[in-house]
Amino acid sequence: MVKDYRKKVGSKTGGIKLYAELKQDFINADIKIGRDKFYRFLRLNNLLVPKRKNYITTTNSNHMYKKYKNLVKDQVPTRPEQLWVSDITYIKTQYGHNYLAIVTDAYSKQIMGYKLDNHMRTSLCIDALAMAIKNREYPSERLIHHSDRG
Repeated sequence: MVKDYRKKVGSKTGGIKLYAELKQDFINADIKIGRDKFYRFLRLNNLLVPKRKNYITTTNSNHMYKKYKNLVKDQVPTRPEQLWVSDITYIKTQYGHNYLAIVTDAYSKQIMGYKLDNHMRTSLCIDALAMAIKNREYPSERLIHHSDRG
């Protein structure tokens, strides 16, 4: 019944809709199956539709700008404020899309600076880095700031 229904209306019909559409057919065929048992049946017979991962890509690798050499590949920091790593992540809230830029000390895992805003302009990263620089405890020590694109 599942395969026949999906042939008619499409192979991407999920379990909830599928169960509701086939419920009367189950009753007519004298098949007593509840929703949970139906899901187990789908899972055991590899009939579940795989979930699509919803994400937004924030890194654009196809650009014309200089790509800097990775100075920290296979390097493990031995002290605080020797290596900072930074990145941007996407956060979905009830009020819309937001972006979080974070600068983290790779040795202590402490967040040195951050900025949350509803845009991905340069100022987002600059403000996070400015906060991190302001929070430095060892300003005279050498520091590498590493990000996705140099």
